[in-house]
Amino acid sequence: MAEKIKTLSFKKRWGIPLAILAMAITYTFPMAGLSMEGKHALVLFAGVFILFLSEPIPIVVSSLLIVPAAVLLKVCSLKMALSGFSSSSSYLLVGAFIMAVALTKTRLAERITFLILKVTGSSVRNLTLGVTIANIVLAFFIPSSTPRVAILLPICLNLIALFKEEGRTKFAVNLLLTMSFTNSTISGGILTANLPNPITVEFIHNAGGPMISYLDFLIVGFPPALLMTFITWIYLQFAYPPEQSHIPGGERLIKDSLDGMGKMSAAEWKTLWIFLGVVFLWVTGDWIGVDSTTACMLGACLLFFPKIGVINWSEANKGVSWQVLFICGGGVSMGAILMKTGAAEWISMLIFNHLGLSTLSTIALLIVVLIVVQYMHIFFVGTTAMAAAMLPVLIGIAHAAGLPPAMLALPGGMIIGAYPLLMFYNTIPGVLVFGTGKVAINDYPRVGIVLCAIACLIYALCALYYWPMLGVF
Repeated sequence: MAEKIKTLSFKKRWGIPLAILAMAITYTFPMAGLSMEGKHALVLFAGVFILFLSEPIPIVVSSLLIVPAAVLLKVCSLKMALSGFSSSSSYLLVGAFIMAVALTKTRLAERITFLILKVTGSSVRNLTLGVTIANIVLAFFIPSSTPRVAILLPICLNLIALFKEEGRTKFAVNLLLTMSFTNSTISGGILTANLPNPITVEFIHNAGGPMISYLDFLIVGFPPALLMTFITWIYLQFAYPPEQSHIPGGERLIKDSLDGMGKMSAAEWKTLWIFLGVVFLWVTGDWIGVDSTTACMLGACLLFFPKIGVINWSEANKGVSWQVLFICGGGVSMGAILMKTGAAEWISMLIFNHLGLSTLSTIALLIVVLIVVQYMHIFFVGTTAMAAAMLPVLIGIAHAAGLPPAMLALPGGMIIGAYPLLMFYNTIPGVLVFGTGKVAINDYPRVGIVLCAIACLIYALCALYYWPMLGVF
């Protein structure tokens, strides 16, 4: 742990000098056939990439810095530099965050969790399954893994306390990793479940691909995400078999928690009906002409209406991650700049030719690219910045290989957003779970390496066989 802290301190201290050095080296690199705007775009990208990787300044500031830097380097106009900040992806997530505030305030999300645990039962296996199912259900309601973990973590810790075993136990590791990992894996199949998903959709659309709706994303992404979620749960049962088969007092804890909440309140019912209305618009949007962002923003606004809503602006302001607008906007702007100046295509061709990717079959190319993307998680803290940095390159490699941009960007984006499972510091939920002291550092790679390898294979097969059958490519 101390070694990790030293590494983070080194990154923060030297992040800005390394970013400047990277920009200087990139500028001196010969770039035959690339326009001056494209060269300057790559210089900017090199600096932003290092800033995203090392975080010497907050990532939201690095995202905002893209705008003045792009204009001062004469890469593009101010209007183009700001284009990402008006993307529908950002506002889709803001609307989803507002609805999540209502779900948390009314305790509807907590009630749903306890109801699931009541149905699944109190044996150790069934409780871990119940937590997995709770993650699947909550992923539809709450647009970020961190608040989902904030809801489930106290419940899991109470269940671990009932186990009455001292020190680190296999049951504790099993339950906490099940809660954390299935939280991530299912998010790859729901458009609003994490930040990289809408960013991926935006990049694909900007590259000339289709605008993927909420329902389209669900049809495409949910089956492999659901499969990987249950594979994750099953694998953890073998990797960390609990010491006992039942938890004494488990049923009583769940029953007492539900009894303490009483009957569903009017606020819970209102929240539920508004959310179901938004889901209806998401499902039928292609037929009635309502896009996912409009539906989500409408539902979010209704939550403030007198006699209809259940929250006020002060509560929403505290619960919404407003930095999402800036991180997502800056990333989308950077990607648009790279693609429109030809920089993304140029660097992708360089990678494609020098690494001999042109000699690979499509399935081999998919697997190689996804494995590289997957294990880049080791170097990133968070998935949003990683998506913004990696997706333009993936789209460029797809163009170089003569493939539709979605064939690499879609599985790549899902791998980035849903499989930060290699180290505890990859995500905030990982840090929260590790902070309980019940999980060791090596528990993450021990499980994560296997699961990530399986995920790369499954998503490569989806991109090659399943998604073309659906007409995605």
